[in-house]
Amino acid sequence: MQKRLEQIKNELFHTEDLMIRPFELEGQPAKLIYIETLCDATKLEISLFKQWFRARSNTYSKLEINYLLTAANIETVSDAKEAVHYLLQGKGLIGFDDSDELYAFNAEQSNIRSIQEPANELSIIGERAGFVEQLSVNLNLIRNRASSSLVKVRYFAIGKHATHKVAVVWIEGVAEKSIVSETIDRISRFHSSMEVHPGKLQRQLTAKRSIFPQIYSTERIDTATSLLMHGRIAVLTDQSSTCLVVPVSFYSFLNSVDALLLGRGTAWLLHSMIAIGLLLSLYVCSLYIATTMFHHEILPAKMTINIKSSMENVPYPPVVEAVIMILIFQLIAEATVRLPSQLAQLVGVAGGIIISESLVKIGFVSNVFIVIVALSMIGSFMIPAYQMRNFVLIVQIMLLIGASILGFYGIVFVTIGLLIHFFTLEPFGVPYCMPIRSHAK
Repeated sequence: MQKRLEQIKNELFHTEDLMIRPFELEGQPAKLIYIETLCDATKLEISLFKQWFRARSNTYSKLEINYLLTAANIETVSDAKEAVHYLLQGKGLIGFDDSDELYAFNAEQSNIRSIQEPANELSIIGERAGFVEQLSVNLNLIRNRASSSLVKVRYFAIGKHATHKVAVVWIEGVAEKSIVSETIDRISRFHSSMEVHPGKLQRQLTAKRSIFPQIYSTERIDTATSLLMHGRIAVLTDQSSTCLVVPVSFYSFLNSVDALLLGRGTAWLLHSMIAIGLLLSLYVCSLYIATTMFHHEILPAKMTINIKSSMENVPYPPVVEAVIMILIFQLIAEATVRLPSQLAQLVGVAGGIIISESLVKIGFVSNVFIVIVALSMIGSFMIPAYQMRNFVLIVQIMLLIGASILGFYGIVFVTIGLLIHFFTLEPFGVPYCMPIRSHAK
């Protein structure tokens, strides 16, 4: 035992929160080993010391060490590295001094926040529940909502120094076996010296680089469970509230929870509004640039005169004006997301109104383009998924560049290039443009 203790101390670099408590059982010296910053003292008392006092009484005079523990799971530890692995998971180790065999039992300290609705995925009529930073709790929430014996979970421990688990969840018989195997294979090939974060795992799951988002991430339980029931696969990591879902199509990012719960007519109307918002955010700025620079003859004469007069005091081309205004509005939007809610409202209103009015007065931008950019930003906020908003910003810049070079022809060329890539993209072997393009080959 003494040699094993020295190996454990060396593996943990003689950390001072490693606690070793000696005690006596059946006349033989034994030791309890645990990390006090990871273990709960109450669980240690219930699982070990209460039974220890009983073992010392006449009623339980010859209680063996593996029957002494009252924890649900008891693991036998054979080497120092395995012992360190269990210690870092919040487990306690117990063993006799004259034996190298140790027993690991659960004494993990649980610091779980309450289940709340995700602040970045609000819903009007959906559930007020989201994932938390505890893997077991998240799996419990999925199983309770799915209520099916077909829900299957597979665990992985990834990384050189990994102590937290990654769980792959799917519904047996609904999810395709080939996609499940491909997902497991990609996760198994992930190598990291530190803990696994969903952002790093997302890059590993993406086989082909693209401007289109290919991995859907959510913190909502109802959204993740609904996608699981439609044959998708969920990937969850410990110490994170983000759930990754694969494979997904372009339309998965345009679906909202409210549309899933409302009737068909109301859902169709909501989807139509999201589609209009997407088109506005993509094309309204580039159409304005193409019209003012190349094709102003398509507008009525009075409107053309008004637009040209508003641009007289602007000292640079409309495309530069567009890029500056989009950048300013994006900065305001990102600031409001990361600030406290009360301060975010003030920054959003004050920044949007005061900055825009000041820029028009000093001739930095035209007043017409303020309205154009505002319509574009409002349209982008109609999109439910945050990943799709990043895609919209990239495509918006591409369309602006195309419009500034060739006008409407530039917009058409960029759109054709995007559509070709859109129809040929197949993450996990599933067409990204489903249901337009069939999965059958």
